[in-house]
Amino acid sequence: MGCTSLVPHMAFEPYIKVKPMRNSIEQVAEEFCSNKRESSGGIALVNKPDYIFTTDGCTRWFDGSWASCCIVHDISYWCGGSEQERNEADRELKQCVNRKMNMMGNIMYAVVDIGGHPWLPTPWRWGYGWDDWPKNYEKSGTSLSAKELIDKLKIYETVEKQLIDFKK
Repeated sequence: MGCTSLVPHMAFEPYIKVKPMRNSIEQVAEEFCSNKRESSGGIALVNKPDYIFTTDGCTRWFDGSWASCCIVHDISYWCGGSEQERNEADRELKQCVNRKMNMMGNIMYAVVDIGGHPWLPTPWRWGYGWDDWPKNYEKSGTSLSAKELIDKLKIYETVEKQLIDFKK
């Protein structure tokens, strides 16, 4: 917070130092995005994003006990999608962080609501995995919500286990 440059760190420490963790989280992100971009008929709507998944933890925010919430949120933002999907991802971040520290999620929600629009030229915007900026919202590609996909793929469990293992 305070005055900072617009260039954030683009990798969260565990994923810089431990290649198997980085590969694992990239695979989880790709699986999330593939599932999200599948139509109800099981047909992929588009290819995966142009860039590999990266996370900086809680962009411009300290990475407290809620870092896993931010990493999961980054997975949704990397993949991009519709305005409704972005709103779902932002609400999920808010709820996840509030479970870790009451009311902190409300503050973070207000910040991402303003700073995450796909038309912003920032490396943390909605759809940052794609090379076609400026980009607008897309049509929804799945009947599953972000929360349903996160639960189905056990993404929180994967990320939290990685963070715990890294601290050991």
